[in-house]
Amino acid sequence: MGESEPHTSHARATARVMIVVLASYVTVAAATSALGLYLGLEFAWWTASGVAFAAIYVWGWRLAPVVFAGSAVAGLLVLSSTGPVTASGIALILTCAIGAAAQALIGALLVRRVVGRQLTFTGAREIVWFLVLGGVVVTLFAATLVTVAQVGLGLLSASNAPAAWSTWWVGDAIGVVVFAPITLMLIPSQRSVWHGRRLRIVIPSLTAVALFLALVVQVNAQSDREHTLLTTQLANSAAGALEREVARHQEGLESVSSFFESSDVVDASEFENYAMDTLRRLPNLQAMSYNPIVQRNNRAEFEAYQRDVEGITDYQVTERSNDGELISASQRDEYVPVGFIEPLAANKAALGFDINSNPDRKEAIDRARALDSPSATGPIDLVQDSESQKGMLALIPVHDKKESSTDLSSDADPIVGFAVGVYRLGDLLFETFSSPEWDQIDVLLTDVTDQNAEQEIAYRPAPLPSSLDTEANPGDAVNGPILSVYGREWQVSVLPTSGALALSEPGFAPTLSVLALIGITLLQAFLLLVTGLEQVARRDASDAHREANTDPLTDLENRRSFMRNLAIVRERSISEEVSGVLLSIDLDQFKRVNDVGGHEAGDDLLRKVASVLSQNLRGRDVVARIGGDEFAIILNNCPLERGLQIAEALEKEVKSITVPGPTGPLSVGISIGVSGIAPHDGLGVTELLRKADDACYAAKRSGGGVRLSDQATSSVS
Repeated sequence: MGESEPHTSHARATARVMIVVLASYVTVAAATSALGLYLGLEFAWWTASGVAFAAIYVWGWRLAPVVFAGSAVAGLLVLSSTGPVTASGIALILTCAIGAAAQALIGALLVRRVVGRQLTFTGAREIVWFLVLGGVVVTLFAATLVTVAQVGLGLLSASNAPAAWSTWWVGDAIGVVVFAPITLMLIPSQRSVWHGRRLRIVIPSLTAVALFLALVVQVNAQSDREHTLLTTQLANSAAGALEREVARHQEGLESVSSFFESSDVVDASEFENYAMDTLRRLPNLQAMSYNPIVQRNNRAEFEAYQRDVEGITDYQVTERSNDGELISASQRDEYVPVGFIEPLAANKAALGFDINSNPDRKEAIDRARALDSPSATGPIDLVQDSESQKGMLALIPVHDKKESSTDLSSDADPIVGFAVGVYRLGDLLFETFSSPEWDQIDVLLTDVTDQNAEQEIAYRPAPLPSSLDTEANPGDAVNGPILSVYGREWQVSVLPTSGALALSEPGFAPTLSVLALIGITLLQAFLLLVTGLEQVARRDASDAHREANTDPLTDLENRRSFMRNLAIVRERSISEEVSGVLLSIDLDQFKRVNDVGGHEAGDDLLRKVASVLSQNLRGRDVVARIGGDEFAIILNNCPLERGLQIAEALEKEVKSITVPGPTGPLSVGISIGVSGIAPHDGLGVTELLRKADDACYAAKRSGGGVRLSDQATSSVS
């Protein structure tokens, strides 16, 4: 039962250490991550790496699983607070945890092997090895492991891997260089190493880290401004490119409108020739059609004309049913069917479709007629298209020149139809930005005509993205100026997710990071070395003072120190008018102890006497060994009567001391001379000590005991 108690106590202590380390790691890791998120940057150092290294260095390899668990918990907390927890995210968290534990374990074992199990941080060699091995070299491991994992999981591109690796390495290295010593300062078993040094190391090193962080924030802010300027320029350039392309299209459609207005009759063959020539010049235009305005009473005649004269078999005016099928159009006052369309083969299904039957298309028709200007629909599903991308119809009014010239006062609508351009908006976006200069730019097109119901028209990801580090998010788009397109308002945006944009994202330059690491490491080495040398100097001075003023056998003050203290007490007695008592002590029969028991017995007895004298006095009193078996005591601020009582008590205690001898216990007697230290006695230090010595010798001549000096006797009387 007795043997199991120490084992149980050790197990409990180990468990407490593990809990404290786990809580500390999670706390500092979460706090560091939160600060990084608040500042909006990849964090400049990783405090937890210093905690992990210090814990394993002090308590050994058993703390490695605790570091693994702490890293995993902290990672899950951060991941769950920033977005959904994904399989790749969990895989990365576990990789980080393995790297953190392995890195701290390897670093601690290397430093233990090279420097030793107990760092004092007082020599250049151990400081350099600690900082280089534990802080700079070993941290390469986790940075490499995590970077490779990110690339392998598709979370980081190869082009951005060097910068990510540098950031990770520098962060871990600074974490060990700065925060491992701070962690060691908080561990009870390490306190003696850091006595008198803590603030002189912590304040400058944390100040340097804070300045480094401020520099990171400043550089990232400047990079962010440059990034915003670049993306704004790109957005403006993209808007200009699309505006020029749409202007070319509008010119082409207006030429078709003019073709109809200048011709008495345009048949299917003539339309084909003219439209195909226009389409060859405008490859971004999906199709081109002519849609006449047909009154209800002219519908049958128009359908017959299309079938019999134009040779369009089975032509009829159609609309979509509720099920999306093309059916014969229901009766209405007016139709705007597709009369001709090119290229015909790809768009034959659209022939005869009444665009006036669809509310979105009708709105564009009504706007074109009301304003007598080009008009376009919002994003729609095309009749002839089964693809998922949205389409658009652009309408250019075609006027009846004869009607408008002969009857200007007539209420008749001079618009007899529309030249219609058919767009697949995704194709328009891809074709507009098909040149190599846009290969690494993501482009988003939005219809903002109705600001309360903005519609995404099309999105074109970069064909050659060079970064996998972020995902496209329309909320991150940088907008160009709003364009007027056939009476609608479009906005072109570029997204900072690929290529040139991703590469220009804010980030602290790797070169500056490495320079900062070098500077902070050199500063930490300087602080550790200087404070360590100062500590050694103080210790050496203390040892020298101790050797000069302390009796090596009894650890009491020696004669020199005692005389200095007696002089101080003498001066204080005069200046403050306080009294004291001086005791001169000599051991009786001490020679017999040495002769019978040997010098070891004599030394043992002297140490025991010194211990008894020290333990029975107050903290403000002074006790010294001033000779072989001679001692002296100063009782500060003590009346003579009380001093006499103390001397008598000491006599009894010392007489009870024994040491083993060859034939039995050995002991000594004691003679104590008592002399007062009075403010106005006019005695110097030498006279005070002589009177106490005289009283001691008188006591010894009379067989030992306590004897007052002549002066003291008269004072008591």
